[in-house]
Amino acid sequence: MAFEELPPLDAMAERLQRDVRRGSSAVFVAQVVSQLISLVVLAILLRTLGLEPYGLLGMVLPLLALVRIFIYSGLDVAAIQDPLLDRQRASALFWINQILGMLGTAIVAVSAPWISWFYGREELVPLTIALSGTMLVTTLGAQHQALLQRDLQLGRLSIIRVAAQVIGGVAALIAAWAGAGIWTLVVQQYAEPAALTVLSWVVTGWRPAFVLRGAGSRELLHFGGHYTMSAFLLYLMSHVDKIVVGRFLGSQALALYYQAFNLAQKPVGLVVSPLTGVMLPALARARSEASLYRQYATRFLRFLNWIMFPCGIGLALVADETMAVLGGPRWSGAGPILRIFALMIPFQALFNVTGTIYASLGRADRMARACIPVTAVMCVAFLVTVTVARTSPHAVHILAWVYFLTFAVSVLAYTGYAFWMSGLSLRSVLGTLHAIWLGLLLMIVAVWATRVGFTLLRFQSDYLLLFSEIVAGMIAYFIGTRRISLEYLIGSLKGFWPESQQGLPEREDRAESQEV
Repeated sequence: MAFEELPPLDAMAERLQRDVRRGSSAVFVAQVVSQLISLVVLAILLRTLGLEPYGLLGMVLPLLALVRIFIYSGLDVAAIQDPLLDRQRASALFWINQILGMLGTAIVAVSAPWISWFYGREELVPLTIALSGTMLVTTLGAQHQALLQRDLQLGRLSIIRVAAQVIGGVAALIAAWAGAGIWTLVVQQYAEPAALTVLSWVVTGWRPAFVLRGAGSRELLHFGGHYTMSAFLLYLMSHVDKIVVGRFLGSQALALYYQAFNLAQKPVGLVVSPLTGVMLPALARARSEASLYRQYATRFLRFLNWIMFPCGIGLALVADETMAVLGGPRWSGAGPILRIFALMIPFQALFNVTGTIYASLGRADRMARACIPVTAVMCVAFLVTVTVARTSPHAVHILAWVYFLTFAVSVLAYTGYAFWMSGLSLRSVLGTLHAIWLGLLLMIVAVWATRVGFTLLRFQSDYLLLFSEIVAGMIAYFIGTRRISLEYLIGSLKGFWPESQQGLPEREDRAESQEV
């Protein structure tokens, strides 16, 4: 199907709805399993390895993330959104990715001495060289995964991602128990992407032909170039703070800051990763009919509000208990930082999904332009903050607050531009907020009452407290939002959409619609 021509519009819309219904529930289930596996492995490794290995890895990861932006070059997204992708184009994109992967490996290896000098840590040289090969491992499976996503084979893609995560986690745990120290994290960085690449090749059955030029591949490279520029700007926005923390505040401060940030991203990944996995190919196929496009985009975004606001507020409420359960006493300092980053979860989710809107419209150029002011504001705020507050004992917390506040304001402008460009109504997208405020209030009261009850009864178990708070908060939120919650939960059994909203736009709406 990945290389077939698209069917006529009406047939396409019917097939699109069927594929979304079939794939979305499976993707969400797989993502829940994936996050549970990730948390279990992380908890064991945090307690086994301590702060220092994670701090050292956090010094190298910004370089790896930067190089990966350019070795991918948006070519996987270009393949997903291209309605005319054929075998020749896909093969050309594959081999371009491999050339970039080899170049990226060399760049990371050569940069090892510079990274060591920048942070003043000699042990970063062998660590950076060892991690350089992950560039090529990831590119080998990038186009195969893109083809599965393009064809909405989301169930298969989710299964192989979970399987690869299990393989990577088991390999890391074996290495940790064998006393590998920081090399445990290197093993994990290789094992998971390698397993994902092998499984992607097996599942797709596609073998690229050896061509470096395909008909129309220049247009895809043009799209990929704009997407890469956007990704680079977003990289600056999300990594400058980690770089300055590692450089000026040290490896242990970076370990606390980085892990708090990563844990706050877990709920975002849990929802947004599978959501955009469905959203990008679905909207890309629907963009030729404006009313259908807006209908799908609005549903995706309204669902995002319903689930991400309680995730953010809930994690902020239980941040200290979460770090106590996952990392133990050595990681308690990450609790207050996690509380700040948890408040950013709804904004981060909206920001990530908005990028999918730009990509689905094929307007990576406008996405790049929209990222420029956001990145500029964030980077200036980071640099000013670390200059002023670097000697403060609360410097890490101050930087986290600056990140949250500047990011929240910037997201509103970034999202507003995307809505204007796509014709989406902000009122319709935010339509669920009035329906969930009572649930959020009840959730806060329930978590607070649970904590007070544990204090009065003198229970000392962080595990039992965290579990009780989560259960009480979820029940309270469900009661406060029972109408919309039942609508989504029942709708998910039929493929994510509530029954009342299923179906295509009326014929007269289709006649009036034009390409977005």
